[in-house]
Amino acid sequence: MNYRLFIAIRYLFSKKRHNTINLITWVSMVGVAVGTAALIAVLSVVNGFENIVQDSFSAFDPSLKILPREGKAFSSKDSLIVQSKKLKIHTAWCEVVEQDGLIAFNDKQSPAIIKGVENNYDYIVSNENIIWDGSLNFDNSYDNHNIAAIGIGLAERINSGVDLTLPLTLYAPKNRKVNLARPDANFTQTTFYNNGIFSVQQPKYDDNLIIMPIDVVREAYQLKPDYVTAIEIKCKDEDIKSAKKQLQDVVSERYIVLDQYEQQADFYRIVKIEKWTTFMILCFIVLIATFNIIGSLSMIIIEKKDDILLFESLGATHKQIKQLFTLEGTLISAFGVVIGAVFGVGIVLLQQYFGLIKIGTGYIAQIYPVELQMFDVIAVIVAVLTMGYISALYTVKRMRNKE
Repeated sequence: MNYRLFIAIRYLFSKKRHNTINLITWVSMVGVAVGTAALIAVLSVVNGFENIVQDSFSAFDPSLKILPREGKAFSSKDSLIVQSKKLKIHTAWCEVVEQDGLIAFNDKQSPAIIKGVENNYDYIVSNENIIWDGSLNFDNSYDNHNIAAIGIGLAERINSGVDLTLPLTLYAPKNRKVNLARPDANFTQTTFYNNGIFSVQQPKYDDNLIIMPIDVVREAYQLKPDYVTAIEIKCKDEDIKSAKKQLQDVVSERYIVLDQYEQQADFYRIVKIEKWTTFMILCFIVLIATFNIIGSLSMIIIEKKDDILLFESLGATHKQIKQLFTLEGTLISAFGVVIGAVFGVGIVLLQQYFGLIKIGTGYIAQIYPVELQMFDVIAVIVAVLTMGYISALYTVKRMRNKE
């Protein structure tokens, strides 16, 4: 063992002449431990909530989505699209048309996003995870009438439930010159019935979206039969990366292929920013705790002045003595980090696997969500050790140079 490390460990655990020094040393160590545990726990909580939201998006967003690189829409008969459909990489392929519209039910009106889909759309989404009432199956219309599924927030706003007796009305703008004399002539009216209510637990979908058969949407908006704004694809989980590459190679530069992460890129970017902003704020709190190391190490240096003279008489250089006390201060933070990491990881794992803290019924998750990620643990350990080392180095730099 390096003699400097051996002496530093002896200084750390040996009884000091003044009990105050022992107290300050242990307070410093506990402060570092608490800060380390708090950092690990908070980052794990952020990961847990991120996973819940990610799962809700995953239940609704397709494995892959093809969009035009320029413009809003494209033709489903495009040679590149036809060629990509022949690839044996998907379990479901669904053409999609999205348009803005206005819906009315009794005396209630609301703007909405109208999403037209093919009959196999229930193979694209996790139907059992998002359907709140009714069905997303459009294979069979009700008595030759149009049917649709509505987001739960939008359904509440217009007071509409699953009802195949009371129709709703879709007002779709016509693609022609606006008639100011007769505003009603600027819209086509399409009646439909609410066949299902879905809940994705995301306002962007729940409060705005109506899903209808794609032929009904094309007819309401007077669009061509091959008009699409996107193509949604369901793939096997293990084939997504490979499938995306194959699709992108086929559709070339005219189209872009997005996976589930890229479809919600803004959300994930915000979550990452919030996570590491929280990390930086907590690091400042831990930095305050490491300031105790400065006081503790300063007092140890004063108490050990006779030992310092002895080391110098034995031939130790001032640089080696500084290294000894730098190591001493680093050890204080290191032991605090080890204790805090074990404690923090233990709490998170207990919550992750045994669900000790409950949220209660009526929420997205019944158990307070956490997820331990090894990268976070390593980042916390490195950050706290670095702050401890800097505190120790600052204290030692103040020692009078006697060389």
